[in-house]
Amino acid sequence: PPAPEVTALLAALVRALWTRDYTPQLSVRFKNIVAKYGSQFRGNSQHDALEFLLWLLDRVHEDLNSSPNKRSRPNAKPSCVGDENTMGIQQPAQQTGNQSFVQELFQAQYRSSLTCPHCLKQSNTFDPFLCLTLPIPPRQTRALSVTLVLQPKNLRYLRTGFAVPLLGTVADLRELVAQEGKIPAGEILLSEVYPSGFERSFSDAEDLNTIAEGDCVYAFQAPSLRGGGSARLSGRSQSTASDGCPTETVYQGAKVLLLICNVAGSGTRALRFGPPFLVREDRSLSWDQLQGSLLSKLSHLMRSEARLQNTASLFRIRVVGTLAANFYLSSQDSCPLQHPAVTRALDSCAAAGPCHVKLVVEWDQRVKEELFGSIQEEVVQDAESVRLQHQRHQEAHSCTLAQCFQLYTQEEQLAPDDAWRCPHCNILQQGTVKLNLWTLPDILVIHLKRFRQVGERRTKLSTLVTAPLCGLDMSPHLVKRPASTKSFLSHWSPWRRPRSPGDNYVYDMYAVCNHHGSMQGGHYTASCRNSVDGLWYNYDDSNVELIPEAEICTRAAYILFYQRRNSIPPWSANTSVAGSTSSSVSDHWLYRLTGDDKRGSLVSRASTNCTSLPSSPESPVFPENQLSG
Repeated sequence: PPAPEVTALLAALVRALWTRDYTPQLSVRFKNIVAKYGSQFRGNSQHDALEFLLWLLDRVHEDLNSSPNKRSRPNAKPSCVGDENTMGIQQPAQQTGNQSFVQELFQAQYRSSLTCPHCLKQSNTFDPFLCLTLPIPPRQTRALSVTLVLQPKNLRYLRTGFAVPLLGTVADLRELVAQEGKIPAGEILLSEVYPSGFERSFSDAEDLNTIAEGDCVYAFQAPSLRGGGSARLSGRSQSTASDGCPTETVYQGAKVLLLICNVAGSGTRALRFGPPFLVREDRSLSWDQLQGSLLSKLSHLMRSEARLQNTASLFRIRVVGTLAANFYLSSQDSCPLQHPAVTRALDSCAAAGPCHVKLVVEWDQRVKEELFGSIQEEVVQDAESVRLQHQRHQEAHSCTLAQCFQLYTQEEQLAPDDAWRCPHCNILQQGTVKLNLWTLPDILVIHLKRFRQVGERRTKLSTLVTAPLCGLDMSPHLVKRPASTKSFLSHWSPWRRPRSPGDNYVYDMYAVCNHHGSMQGGHYTASCRNSVDGLWYNYDDSNVELIPEAEICTRAAYILFYQRRNSIPPWSANTSVAGSTSSSVSDHWLYRLTGDDKRGSLVSRASTNCTSLPSSPESPVFPENQLSG
């Protein structure tokens, strides 16, 4: 078998760090050996810390099992007991040939349960894990500002702040606007308005994430009909063929809803002036009638001394939202609003609020100056809700580690495409899936899932996850099992066997791996509790600093390391959390690595509340005779 080079160099590196014999060359050698056996770690690119940790644990496990000095054990494949109480329990570790301290300390099992909603029968799958990856609960809402253009007597433009669902649709935003304005949601037209004119209109089914916080979204209220609603509106209806099948869409009615804005110039140089507005017009209007109606709506913006002389070519009207991006209504058409381009524009606003047509009125710059002077865009006032919502969502988002576990073990229903054939019902069912922990390891590694992908966007969550430094109780997350099962487990390997009642599921933190930066790059640091003096230190490249406990769990925390409380050796300073004290650190396992001449420097920072070493401790440092070969 190949020599266990990775584990041998890792042991040498750990030994050198603890005995203060470290040189940078040791890290270089270790990096080269890692690259030799793990091609993904070649070069100088930054790699994910969790990926490397899991690779390293797996490599050490393989090295220790391939060592020529390893005592031979019979190879036996793990077997599972068939009933619910004991399924997933494998053969005793001492009977298997594939064993190492990695498995003994880090490995445990979780249970995935799939339940049929019809017969309620449950199918269980058991899998091992070295690390728990916990999702971070995201914010449920985000801030979004929308300019409301409602229809009071004095029309005004008011930018209003909303807390919109993080995973909602445009229909949710439309409903929030309706509640704010106390109007029916069906009267609200949502559109994106920029200095150059109109951009998008939004359909109800559209993902709300397509609207960013800085987008200029306007919510217009459709004007009410005059005459008590007797006038007919342009609306969609389908004609039906003789065979009963629907044919092409036909727009009927005399009125059409127009969303209008004015710009000076054309193309990319066009600049909007005056407020956008909604009007209802008869589709049978001639060009002159349409032009006269628009001028009457703009009369309050015109200069008092302005005189209309030649009205034949004051402006052009461009239809927005058709397949042809630059289609203009013609003054030669007897009824320009009945042009097929207008019908196509009506068809394109399906499920986007009231049926409407967006028109951009393009003015020559000289004519605009003569009639309107230097008027620019409308004045938009900010409601107090804009500041409040922005401030509320700018505040640091935080959650607890318990909430992460709740999300991890939350029951979920299968999607229709993932339907599962229940062996009892023998039909496809949308079952419910739930994860629970079946057993727990002595060393519990918790990975916080900070990197998230939504569509094509990848982001890093900066949520502060508050995690207990001492006394993390994992019993709520374990599968509840009968006492007979626990008795049965007492004959099995320690890594699979629940401990005695009491503190058997209580853990204490001893290290945190931090990631500073973004998805594109960053920097790793570590915060660790020293088992000699019991104090916390921050390790940042070659800089080591003593840090207070309040600064351990930060927004950069990426991987948390916990140790089962009743598995902490009595000689470790970490046992102080359980109330054990001692006046000497001279019996710590560290002194098995060094001679008397170094003991003074090694304990120069040690506190006096550390515990004494028992007569024959289990050293966590790899034995040399197991790695030689």
